[in-house]
Amino acid sequence: MAERIKSTSGPVFAVTVTWELSCVRDNFQQKYDPVPSWQEIMKDIFKHFEIKEKLQENYMMRFAEFPCMFVDEHNYKNLKPLDILHISRSPKWICEEFGRIMTSQLNEDQSEAEAEALVKIAAFSKDPFFAQYFLENVSFQCLERELIKWDAESPRLISILHAYCNTLENSDKGLGNCGDVLPSKVALTIESQLNVYSDDLLHECLLIAISLCKLKPSLISSKLNILRLVQHMTKNAEIKREALTLLVLLFKAAEGTEREKNIFALLSTGSSRRILMDHIVGKIDFRLVEAYKQTSDKSTENEKKQQRYEYDVCCLMQQLQHLMLNLQRHKLLRGVLLDDTNAPEKVREFCNVASEADGKINGVSGLKGKKSIFNKLGFATENPLNEFNEVPPGCLALDCIHYFCTKRKDEYEKLVLENCYRADSLECPIGRASIELTKLLAVVFKVGEPVVEDCTDLHPIFFSHDYPFEEIFCICINILDKTWKEMKATAEDFTKVMRVVRAQILRVLQLKPLNLGKFEDGLKKHTYKDIIEHWQKKRELFEEEEMKAPQIIELRKELEREATELVRLQRLKMMERGCRFRCPAKGRGNKDKPCYLILSVNHKFLHYGEVDEKVTEIPPLDKLQKINVAEIKSLTLGKDCAHFNPRRCRDEYYFSLATDSNKPGCLETVDIIATDQKTYQAWVDGIKILAKGKLGKMDSKSAKTEIDMLLNIELKLQLLDLDGVTIPTCPLVVPPLPSNYNFCYSL
Repeated sequence: MAERIKSTSGPVFAVTVTWELSCVRDNFQQKYDPVPSWQEIMKDIFKHFEIKEKLQENYMMRFAEFPCMFVDEHNYKNLKPLDILHISRSPKWICEEFGRIMTSQLNEDQSEAEAEALVKIAAFSKDPFFAQYFLENVSFQCLERELIKWDAESPRLISILHAYCNTLENSDKGLGNCGDVLPSKVALTIESQLNVYSDDLLHECLLIAISLCKLKPSLISSKLNILRLVQHMTKNAEIKREALTLLVLLFKAAEGTEREKNIFALLSTGSSRRILMDHIVGKIDFRLVEAYKQTSDKSTENEKKQQRYEYDVCCLMQQLQHLMLNLQRHKLLRGVLLDDTNAPEKVREFCNVASEADGKINGVSGLKGKKSIFNKLGFATENPLNEFNEVPPGCLALDCIHYFCTKRKDEYEKLVLENCYRADSLECPIGRASIELTKLLAVVFKVGEPVVEDCTDLHPIFFSHDYPFEEIFCICINILDKTWKEMKATAEDFTKVMRVVRAQILRVLQLKPLNLGKFEDGLKKHTYKDIIEHWQKKRELFEEEEMKAPQIIELRKELEREATELVRLQRLKMMERGCRFRCPAKGRGNKDKPCYLILSVNHKFLHYGEVDEKVTEIPPLDKLQKINVAEIKSLTLGKDCAHFNPRRCRDEYYFSLATDSNKPGCLETVDIIATDQKTYQAWVDGIKILAKGKLGKMDSKSAKTEIDMLLNIELKLQLLDLDGVTIPTCPLVVPPLPSNYNFCYSL
């Protein structure tokens, strides 16, 4: 144990050492002040453990816990408090003992001793000090000889590989300078038939190949067969992951070379795609991938391990997908060259097919002149080649529309014919749509962008066809035309249509369809109407969440007073205009009589009185009776009213006003019947307002509805200024007030 204790003279350095090879000897404990050299400390340790001088070179200090790093004069001052040291065999003794065991042939238990020595060497080689010493020692040649033999049936081979690779990795030489023996032997094992070597050896060789490929791809890349790596993906989970990792590294290393195209061609074969789909992509559990990204603490260790595996495989397949798609980047970023003879032929071919399709309608061999067919296909110029010079999408758009014309000729003809039947203003510009759709797909699938490692945007459809990008284009151009019809779009709506198509594609891709058929079915289900409804729900949800922000809640409270005051004034203004009601008949069998109720301008009197049914004008106030608002004592509503009649129509609404009468101790009542709920609630609210709270608060349903409506309108108007600005969930910190207000501003 090493410990520094501050004192008046300086730090005290304390060392505690245990004897690893004997449990009898007492531990060494000593404090030093000041800190001496390591040689002096070692002399004290050897003296304590009674190790003779001629044997001292066989012993050395190392940490008691992993990693087993040896302590020498270069690093002893880095010892931390409470570090425990062991006195154990030195690298010199360990290397000599290893060489003796590996060259000895004296007893029958030699194989067990060699296996144990290899395991020990592999463990000690993780220490850079030991690895460098072992590499320069003659006993390292024994390890090299064992490596050259490469006895695949021997259980020691994995330990040999561990020891050899650890030594190179942790020494100055590095694994990248291993020579040709290790890469050749590793590649030979990976290239062998599937059942020749054990899975453990194959797994170890894959790990070594991955390390070599990361350090120096040229050591291993030319020695490996891509198809054999794909076949290894039919084995256990660990081998699948390592084989896939190695495949991705080889693909990355070949980027921009001819080998890149060869790897793509081998992976695009039917057998390779079937293995990738059946054994890798088809078995990925995307729910576990999402669960790993959320990093929930509720999962058990086994669940986390499985989630990590699914996440790793998904990321690797996404990288492979991206690398395969990036082979389209040279088309995406290149326009039509002047010496390109294939481009005019492709344009001529899809124009001829369109002309033949149009001829089937018009009964002629085609449209008159090239200009007409170009316009009919939605090109803006007489030479469509000029429009494919825009990058992106460049030549990729031309190849996609040519593929659609040749591989799906019937669908292409149908698309042209449908647009021939439409009015000129409703025609879908196929040429422009093809160019913009190609650009859209390139953005969605990130064609030409750098490969991102920690990304799970895997789309199984890219492993279900020889030409996945072109097939996706063919499906999407039909969906674009279908959406164009549903929207009844014109040329001015082109951008809106592309936004809807983008939303359709993204929503279907989230479902991870396994093949192009399911992808197409998903696009057909997500119609224009469905997308609009989805956007509406998303917008409502966003607004609902936005309204829960503390700042919005405070603003709503502030605006609520203004909205309430506005509704209050509206009620009083309505009462000033007056309203026709009905008064209950005083005798049995008599009909209810119409009456008029109106508030004075100064809000001090309510005027009421019977009026003629045939007269619609407001009666003169001097002909009406009046009630002093200040004398209103009570307000009775509904069934509690004395004039309530349950046998009458249900949509009649009753209320009574009671005021002081001329007779002492008596109240005079005014009985009113409203014919609709809105008028009833408005007048009841108004009377409560006039009474200034003595008869209750303005709490009718219509008042609350109007207040909420005004609040929402005002909030949305004010939030328009914050469009695009993220409202923080926590209130902003208010800075403290300044110590003084003596501000000075110089012009």
